[in-house]
Amino acid sequence: MATGWIQDGSTWYYLQSWGGMQTGWLNANGTWYYLNGSGAMATGWLNDNGTWYYLNGSGAMLSNTIVDGYKLGASGAWIR
Repeated sequence: MATGWIQDGSTWYYLQSWGGMQTGWLNANGTWYYLNGSGAMATGWLNDNGTWYYLNGSGAMLSNTIVDGYKLGASGAWIR
């Protein structure tokens, strides 16, 4: 059974060790990713319950940096 990251076309998914598709936040090797309700990895700006995060082109959440003029804190959340 396949586990870990899999690619279907241009979309990435993460399969858990029991075979289920991951949704929501995932910490993989110290890097945070977000997988939407269908399991597809998100990129770009993400609003999660009113808090904004930025996920780069590889899906990794950025933190302690400035993106498009917006400051992201240590948690990755946009600091207003």
